[in-house]
Amino acid sequence: MANSVAGHYGAQFYREQSGGSFESASVIVPLVLRLFRVNSVVDVGCGVGAWLHEFATNGVGDYLGIDGDYVPRDQLRIPSERFKSMDLRYITDVGRKFDLACSLEVAEHLPESSADDFVSALVVAAPVVLFSAAVKGQGGRNHLNEQWPSYWARRFSSHGYHAVDCIRPQIYDDRRIRPWYRQNLLVFCRGDYCPQGYSPTTGAFDLDRVLPDYFEYKLQEVTEGKSAAIAARHLLGNMGVLMRAARRRSGL
Repeated sequence: MANSVAGHYGAQFYREQSGGSFESASVIVPLVLRLFRVNSVVDVGCGVGAWLHEFATNGVGDYLGIDGDYVPRDQLRIPSERFKSMDLRYITDVGRKFDLACSLEVAEHLPESSADDFVSALVVAAPVVLFSAAVKGQGGRNHLNEQWPSYWARRFSSHGYHAVDCIRPQIYDDRRIRPWYRQNLLVFCRGDYCPQGYSPTTGAFDLDRVLPDYFEYKLQEVTEGKSAAIAARHLLGNMGVLMRAARRRSGL
């Protein structure tokens, strides 16, 4: 990936990000494996391989991680031969078929011009896709294309893949999992792969609903930001008063 983009994703980024991924994956991966038969998995935008590490821990021996060349190899949690460097902005094919493709909080980091090809690469890779992408207003480093789930559902639907909301209801109030996964995580699959007891989720009302915990999490961010801004204004105001007083005393 070009240096202008790669600069956003260095060693510090992955150190900060991987802890939450590991903890979340440890809860979510077993749920996925109860719903789908998974003997092979590809993670497109795998980072240091936190999710693949959890799949391997749960017995999936055939796996591949794909991400940009900027991923620090010394932080990989998967064998280096299981990592493949590709520019995700232009990915169209991962090279082979898998039982499951994952893309978790990745698509928002790509320009909107890449969205259709990115989804195409995922559906070519596997009949079942575990997908999570930042919603509008989520915020984060170098988010270029934040969209509601219905936006992605339309793109998957054009390939005959339906949204199945089979994970979010199970993790709705699990605080071990980062709020963005509880908010955004969906499965997209072909109709013949829909797990028993579930049906496709089609309407924006169901796809785009906001998790209360997530709303409170963002509200706290905004409130704390406003408080910090108010405190800064007060501090600057007080500094101005002190400087004017100092000038008067010095006769300036």
